[in-house]
Amino acid sequence: MTEQWERCAAYSESGGITKTMTTISLAVACAEEHPDEDVIVADCDPRGATTKLTGAEPVGPGLHIGAILGNDDVEGWADELAVPLDPAAGWPRNLRVIPSQRKVSNQEKNPDDHADVRLLRSLQGVRAHTFFDAPNRQGGLIIQNILTAARKVVYAAKPNEDGLDGVDGAKETVAKFRAHRASLGMPDHLREVGIILGAAWRGAVWTRDALRAVEEFENTSPGMLLRPFVPERVIVLESRAAGVWYGQYESGKPVYEAYREIYNTKVRTT
Repeated sequence: MTEQWERCAAYSESGGITKTMTTISLAVACAEEHPDEDVIVADCDPRGATTKLTGAEPVGPGLHIGAILGNDDVEGWADELAVPLDPAAGWPRNLRVIPSQRKVSNQEKNPDDHADVRLLRSLQGVRAHTFFDAPNRQGGLIIQNILTAARKVVYAAKPNEDGLDGVDGAKETVAKFRAHRASLGMPDHLREVGIILGAAWRGAVWTRDALRAVEEFENTSPGMLLRPFVPERVIVLESRAAGVWYGQYESGKPVYEAYREIYNTKVRTT
């Protein structure tokens, strides 16, 4: 039995840069590595990309991630609101998702005291590895909840300008979060695993722009680029549209193998 449950967030302040696919792929890798343990993906993005991709439906009206962010007495709610996925679509039986909805964005204006610790409270007593799909925004209340609940953060990116900007912004937000906790005398619980480069290359030839972006990542975030880089395959987009797990298909295996190697060699060991 695992003594320390994974709590890992995938973060970027740009959209469309493989953040959701990174979250789900790492969660599936964790579920397969620990088949006798529960794994939960908390969809904290009001756009609900993880929710749509996995077909997760709330257990009841209003019982999505917003219920956790909008209430005080939420101990154990993460376990209660996480819903199983359809194994016929290729999803591991021990993987569950806490769904999201657009109205979750209203929680950014929540004025309640200590509203930033509700996601952490929802995990009290929950025996599960947890992965957080973060929205592509700066350090508002939702991001504060995620960074408070997570123990690790990976930055998701593509090798382009949006990827570079998203990582730079996310790193700045994490640095401010850690500095604020330090100023309050609180322990530094958050570890930055590194940058996962998704949809990095297709075929045998890299574009000049992609190579230039990799070079810029090495300059601005030295030592943070995680290997292997994740290839781009059409099956990932097709599976996403169909709501099925891309890793069950032969053409999707190179993508999943890259994520699984990163999980086993970097995320688990950091």
